[in-house]
Amino acid sequence: MTRLEYLGGREAVIAGILEEFQGLSARPHGSGQEEAESRYLVERLEGLGLSPVRDRAGNVMADVPATPGREESPLLILQGHMDMVCTVRPGSGFDPRRDPPRVVVRDGFVRTDGNSTLGADNNLGNAVVLYLLAQGVEHGPLRLLFTVSEEVGLKGAAQVDPSWLAGAYGLLNTDGFHFGRAIAGSAGGRRETYVRTLDRRAATGTEGWHIALTGGTGGHSGDDIHRGRLNAVQTLASFLQDRAADWEVAEFSGGSAHNAIPASAQAVLVLPAGQEGLLQEQVAALRAEITRRYGESDPHARVEVEPVPCPEQVWSGETVRAVCGLAAGLFHGVYAMHPAFPNVVGASANVAAVQLRGEEAAVLAFIRCARREEEAILFPMHDAAAAQAGFTLREISYYPGWPGDPQSRLIQVLCQSYQEAVGRKMEVTAVHVGLEPSVLGEKAPGMVMVSAGPDILDAHSVDERAPLDTLPDYAVTLAGVLAGI
Repeated sequence: MTRLEYLGGREAVIAGILEEFQGLSARPHGSGQEEAESRYLVERLEGLGLSPVRDRAGNVMADVPATPGREESPLLILQGHMDMVCTVRPGSGFDPRRDPPRVVVRDGFVRTDGNSTLGADNNLGNAVVLYLLAQGVEHGPLRLLFTVSEEVGLKGAAQVDPSWLAGAYGLLNTDGFHFGRAIAGSAGGRRETYVRTLDRRAATGTEGWHIALTGGTGGHSGDDIHRGRLNAVQTLASFLQDRAADWEVAEFSGGSAHNAIPASAQAVLVLPAGQEGLLQEQVAALRAEITRRYGESDPHARVEVEPVPCPEQVWSGETVRAVCGLAAGLFHGVYAMHPAFPNVVGASANVAAVQLRGEEAAVLAFIRCARREEEAILFPMHDAAAAQAGFTLREISYYPGWPGDPQSRLIQVLCQSYQEAVGRKMEVTAVHVGLEPSVLGEKAPGMVMVSAGPDILDAHSVDERAPLDTLPDYAVTLAGVLAGI
């Protein structure tokens, strides 16, 4: 009997995984709001006959005894994260602090209703692990580890007690987006939040206008950075900066998270009377430029302008030049390719957001680097630009890269299991995202690690979705690893 037959066939596997995923998705679980999710996992693991424990951060760990006859196998950790990036479609009314993702199965994909991200990153991998254990597949000693706050700098992994990793031969991380890839290394990252005080003055113009750039594709700032998609924040910042001498700015904001390419941005302008025609002309030129540059990558991007009550206060010219200049001028995009994997991005930066925080403006950016050499260039480049614009580096978080070992036995077993499941050779590569093995590996020197997850498309965007047809193959591949270690 094949492993797929043991599991009941493809439709049964898909249904079982979706049931676990629906359970994990039934409550809000954005970064920093995983309490309910963490408690649900404890209850689910207890339902499987295990004795899970939670630490103060909310991370959950449970040991799984080996199936009979496999007690002498080396200990393997299966690890994933609970939290999700909460990108929301503007105007949808969806509140990720209150609303769980609305999971929909349609046209061969599991997705949402289009108003929020799905959270398949990483709960789809977690769902497969829970499903396989519930089916009683063969395995040696296992340890399950579910962490919090991965999407905001691997913070949960940083708080994991090293004793939770002690004695393990290897760790398999399920936080991947491309089934068929064995990830043997990942980029380090630095989240930057620069702030400066907003200087305001009385408006001299008499007409208020709201301008909104929306409908960008957005996406993951590491996984999608090489696709050349529209950065709504930088685009609108450049538009405002070029017109700062003639038009007043009362508000400007956009983007959602450090690790999401900004898909929307908006501003409130104050113009002298009689300049509506000029404004519409300039907006039309902006639309044409966006279509010319991003027509293929962002076909739904649009710019809309409408009159609003005229604000009494606007930003000073210096503030406009500083905020818009920094948002437009920070490096964004691919800086270098990976030296060991030529098709993988090695260094990049994402200008992620402009946020208004009371009387301060914050500019958020995220730098990712596989090597310290690029860090030594990009980190000072951003810091110098911010200092020149009068910004202070208020918040920063950093995690190291994971060099990995592409020749480990764990990766060999994974590749063999994939070959048996789908009849193709598995690709061994690195990724341009932060993965928790980089942090967990420093706590357990000598532990071999690999990351391999199910297919996920357009993660960190409202179009996030996962194809159903590859889920059985991923489950069978993972079951083969559990049997082969």
